[in-house]
Formats: sequence, structure tokens, C-alpha cells
Amino acid sequence: MSTMNTDELVEVMFTLLRLMKHKMSFTSDLTHLSILQIQALMCLSHSNAVTMSDIAAHFRIELPSATSLINKLCDQKLVRRYEDPQDRRLVKVALTAEGKALLEKAMSQRRNKVKKMLSYLSAKERAELLSILNTLNTKMQNIS
Repeated sequence: MSTMNTDELVEVMFTLLRLMKHKMSFTSDLTHLSILQIQALMCLSHSNAVTMSDIAAHFRIELPSATSLINKLCDQKLVRRYEDPQDRRLVKVALTAEGKALLEKAMSQRRNKVKKMLSYLSAKERAELLSILNTLNTKMQNIS
């Protein structure tokens, strides 16, 4: 691919990512949460419970920052802390029912927005896009 095509592709990708970020921003109940807080809820939704160290490692932040992040979510009753029954020295964190419900609503809104964006493409274009994204995803996961 020529440098000119690569440069144009990079510009289009950045423009599209900015538009998607704007169009897919959370509304309603999640507007009071930061992006990092929403990502923390999403992270917790993939596991029954995690430790503060797990959260810090996932976000590549220091433990005190992870604690501050979770404290704010606990204050809003979206996350709860509890002692690990096998090792009482460990504090685990999990979504509350309220946190799960809020996240499910937000993700449903986001899915609907993506479906609307994809509706501008033909079935053939969607298939081509899926193939390209799957290829890129696979290649990026194999890069160390």
C-alpha cells in the first residue's frame, strides 16, 4: 500500500473513531460516571469478583488509584467490597445488582447506536467490514 493510501486511511480511521466516540457516548444514567469508572464496571462484569491488585493491573494504574476508583463506585452503590472467604486478607470487589442493571442498560444503548451506524452499510459492506476487523483483531492479538 502506498504511503498516500496509508496516510489517508489513518486520517479516515481517526475521524471515524472521533465520530464514534461522540455518537456512542453514554447518556442518561451514566453521565455522572467517568470513562474509567464505566470501564471498571465493564471489567467487573466479566468476572464474579476481582481484587484491587487485579483492577490496578488491568488498567495499568497504581493500587491507590485503583482504590480511589472503586471507592467512588462503592459510594454510588454500583460496586461492593467483601472479604475473600478463603483468605480474609484479600478484599474482593464485585458489581452490585444496581451496578449490573445500570451497565446492562448502558450496553444496550451502545449496541443500538452501533446497529444504527452499521445500518448505513449494505449487507455486503458489513460482511467485508467484519472480515477486515476480524483479520486486524487476530493480527494485533498475535503481536507481542
